[in-house]
Amino acid sequence: MHIKSLIVLLLTLTYTMGLCQQNLVRAFQPAHVVNHIPYGANDAVGKYAQAHDAKIYYEVYGSGPAIVLLHGGLFGSTIEYADMIDKLKCNYRVIAISTRGHGRSELSTSPMTLQQRADDAMAVINAVTKDSVTVIGFSDGGYAAYMLAAMYPERIKKMVVIGAGELKPGIRDFTLTAAQAVKMDKAYWDQQLKLMPEPQRLDEVFTQVVQFYNNATVGKDLLGKIKCPVMLMAGDKDDGNPVERIVSAARYIPRQHISIIPNAGHVCHNDNFDAAWQCIAPFLGPSSNGYIPLGNDNLMPCQVSHTVTNVDASSIVQVVKNPSIRAVDEATFVKIKEKYFMNGVIEVKVLSKLLTNAPATARGFIGIAFRINEDNSKFEAIYLRPTNGKAQDQVRRNHSIQYFSYPDYKYDRLRNEAPEAYESYADMDVNEWITMKVVVEGSTAKLYLDDNAEPSLIVNDLKHGSDKGGSIGLWVDMGTEGYFRDLKVMEY
Repeated sequence: MHIKSLIVLLLTLTYTMGLCQQNLVRAFQPAHVVNHIPYGANDAVGKYAQAHDAKIYYEVYGSGPAIVLLHGGLFGSTIEYADMIDKLKCNYRVIAISTRGHGRSELSTSPMTLQQRADDAMAVINAVTKDSVTVIGFSDGGYAAYMLAAMYPERIKKMVVIGAGELKPGIRDFTLTAAQAVKMDKAYWDQQLKLMPEPQRLDEVFTQVVQFYNNATVGKDLLGKIKCPVMLMAGDKDDGNPVERIVSAARYIPRQHISIIPNAGHVCHNDNFDAAWQCIAPFLGPSSNGYIPLGNDNLMPCQVSHTVTNVDASSIVQVVKNPSIRAVDEATFVKIKEKYFMNGVIEVKVLSKLLTNAPATARGFIGIAFRINEDNSKFEAIYLRPTNGKAQDQVRRNHSIQYFSYPDYKYDRLRNEAPEAYESYADMDVNEWITMKVVVEGSTAKLYLDDNAEPSLIVNDLKHGSDKGGSIGLWVDMGTEGYFRDLKVMEY
């Protein structure tokens, strides 16, 4: 067998077509991935779903309509979708699944079948949402996607299938072994073996996948059952799953679209990501443009009470700090579930009222917490003191906006150590909607209010550093009845 042909079909991380095997670079977190998020091995968000006799690992990013990602086989892992996740999570809830026997997912003893792959994916989907989903599958993940749509037509809205054409026994003799694979790319396998719950069974993974592809058939009988729209995508230089085989598969799918990516091989969504994305984005259709629905299902209160009401088709969240929390500048917010944020733009409309029992020191405190860690023990925040905006005392007016970093840098320490550096003035008041837009990049955060072109506050030294990420929170403090609406998050 010609090993290079097999590699082209099964390898699933970016590489340049024509490189010799000794020069393959396929580490789990490649140097070119600059997002710093270890997709596929992210302890902060990783979860498991039980699928028959195996636990399947998955990660969820973003909010909005659900999109399921199914990676390629053997050399495949979630990290191959890094660029795709970075794009999708701004407007969608991305469900990235590690295939059975890959990454942190268990292998079990059952032989590999397409039905098994589809059932594994559906177990994860059901653990996250009961709604229908969109699926993006690459190579091995593309074949699983075909079966998923055929078995569960009511749960699949549409699909993008990359590098997975018509398949039948004898189309190629697959004989790749684990030992050969490790020799080709030791750095990658060193990382993957550390993730695998049973690394000693790597030979079994290869045996199962090879046996499956030597006997599998994906043709008219399966593809003709798919009811949803499907975009079939291929690289024009894919010599392992060539364009003609993609076109052959497409002819059996009733609602199909075909996209051929120029200057790209099997992993065309990485070889020429910009071109692939320009095809995928219109096919997915209009997104939420970054707006995150606010409802009880995606809100988690931390030392506050909250209610959600709908007014003129817009959800408004009311937040009040628990009166038992006496200290100020604390973790008192409603956290947005499963929304990971590091750099980008957070925009929300806020309105604060003073509670009837508000103390004399209450100022209508309301704002945004960001980069909140998992146990809420560390975060950054920028908030408003709306009553100070109309105060006749100039010192109070100068304290209309505040930055603090929890737990070590609250307002009193910052005011004492660096007077005026983390506070500023803006014209505002309680009982009026104010648009807060916080732009975060590295160790810098800038606050813009309403439609102002210039920032009202600039923080150039976020205290937790430049490389921390976490959740977003709708924050209030003492004496405030806070309201939030129209939350929008755009990530870099």
